[in-house]
Amino acid sequence: MKAVVFAAGLGKRLRPLTSFRPKHLLPIVDKPVLVRVLEALSCNGIRDVGVTVAYMDDSIKRAIERERLPMEITYIQQRELLGTAHALYTCKDFLEGEEAFLVAYGDITLTEDAVRELTRSFVKGAWDGVILAVRVKDVSSFGILKERDGVLERVVEKPTERLPEAYANAGAYVLPSESIGYFSKIERSTRGEYELTDVLNMLVSDGYRIRVLKMEGRLWFDIGRPWDLLEANAAFLELLSSTHGYSPKSGTLLKSGAYVETGDGARLFGPCFLGEGVRLGRGSSILPYTVVLEGTSIGEGTVLGSSLVMENVTVGERSVLFHSVVGEGAVLGPGCTTRYRVPGHETVKTVVAGRLVDTGRREFGAVISPYSNVPAGAVLEPGEVYWQEG
Repeated sequence: MKAVVFAAGLGKRLRPLTSFRPKHLLPIVDKPVLVRVLEALSCNGIRDVGVTVAYMDDSIKRAIERERLPMEITYIQQRELLGTAHALYTCKDFLEGEEAFLVAYGDITLTEDAVRELTRSFVKGAWDGVILAVRVKDVSSFGILKERDGVLERVVEKPTERLPEAYANAGAYVLPSESIGYFSKIERSTRGEYELTDVLNMLVSDGYRIRVLKMEGRLWFDIGRPWDLLEANAAFLELLSSTHGYSPKSGTLLKSGAYVETGDGARLFGPCFLGEGVRLGRGSSILPYTVVLEGTSIGEGTVLGSSLVMENVTVGERSVLFHSVVGEGAVLGPGCTTRYRVPGHETVKTVVAGRLVDTGRREFGAVISPYSNVPAGAVLEPGEVYWQEG
């Protein structure tokens, strides 16, 4: 079975973190999220994969080629970003002759187990297709699945009304070849895009049987906002530190509950990950659920907790960062602090794509743009986006 992975999007809701890299190359511990998707396919014997590209396509190609995955990758240029149904239609030549194929979004945390269940469900059952579903609390950002006895009845794309927990479209499917031809039958949504969910609804209306495969959502994340990155990295630190025999290609993964003190008095508390060439100042502390990528320098007495610090960052001495994301190449002066709680029991608000949104989190620090310079002694407020173009 062939597969296609969508990796052409701009990642506007993740700006400024995507100012210098595609969202599909944002890290989940030691690897980009797109690479983790491709590995999940590879572990299930899928060897022929098309990857749609557009924004910073050369960066995506280099990142994939560095991994030397045992699969043949065909890069499919998506010249116009007109939605997920358009992305699938762009793959029509690559998928020609296939009776069915796997489709996955390149910005979700798709695990090996999820792909295995997805493909097995299609092979074993009398189904025309399968859609992966996960249970979510905030349904406003997802397509909600209406089903009966495991058979899809309809997908409601990003409902505006308040709903309780529901099963959401997880962004992974096995679809019949006929689904490509439905592109000519759908119209643009209110978002101005051609939605793959509209194709699914038309398939169902025409009598195609699409199975809804419900999976535990503990390791599923849609990497669409900065706090999704923090939550995904925390979950995968737990997963990888408990996976027997897992060892990153570069860097050090400290397992959950482990404690290490270096010769310079720096302290590490697991689970955490340090990339290659990370320099820890005397008396600094890396607390649980923290990822620090290669080439980063941490000053003396600095404390990092539940944060993601990307490549080649400099964090000045006596800084304190919690629940924060720091873009690559940023320089933080001595004594910088990120506050991460608002008074009372309110959740933290932040700006996403020019709009103030509720993170739903009681603890969320700052987002610091790549290649920015944060002055010494700066105190960043909960949810603050420090955006300074390099």
